[in-house]
Amino acid sequence: MNGRSKRIATAAVAGIASITVATALAAPAERTFSSGNFSKGIPDEGVAVKTLNVKKKGTIKDVNALVALETTFNQDFALYLMHPSGETIHLSSNNGGDGNGYGSGGCAGAVAFDDEAELKIDSFEGVNKTFFNDDSYQPEQVDTNGVGGLEDLDGLKLNGKWKLIASDTEQFGAGALKCFKLDVRYQSPKN
Repeated sequence: MNGRSKRIATAAVAGIASITVATALAAPAERTFSSGNFSKGIPDEGVAVKTLNVKKKGTIKDVNALVALETTFNQDFALYLMHPSGETIHLSSNNGGDGNGYGSGGCAGAVAFDDEAELKIDSFEGVNKTFFNDDSYQPEQVDTNGVGGLEDLDGLKLNGKWKLIASDTEQFGAGALKCFKLDVRYQSPKN
């Protein structure tokens, strides 16, 4: 190999090494995406949907859903999170008995659904409970081995139209969505 070829080969190897190091050192970013405070009534035995348009591009590493929902009877409501791809996560249904809400007020009091939480939301089926923002809850969909739930969204793209779906499953109840947020840890796309 002549001197010029050695310099080119050395520069190429150095360039690859610096790219590898830069990629390995890039840490996932964290961000909260929020609907802001709003009030969207849920019709008796009906459905309300709130869309959150996330424009930030990246790959999901971890996502938590935060919800503020006023109800007359928590046990009459079901909550679902829909990823832009259509993948739907069952957050909660028929939990909290005669409790009256998930969170208090709006975004500042939203309740977190987090796969890593210690409390399981479905452990409150038939128990009168108003869910406050001082605890986080595993979504209903997580099985006894911790599989399923929000972790099913890990590896999917972040951007797109996310939906929070609230359903009133029984007659004579009233409810209103007040806030919808996503706490996301994600990897930005490579430039």
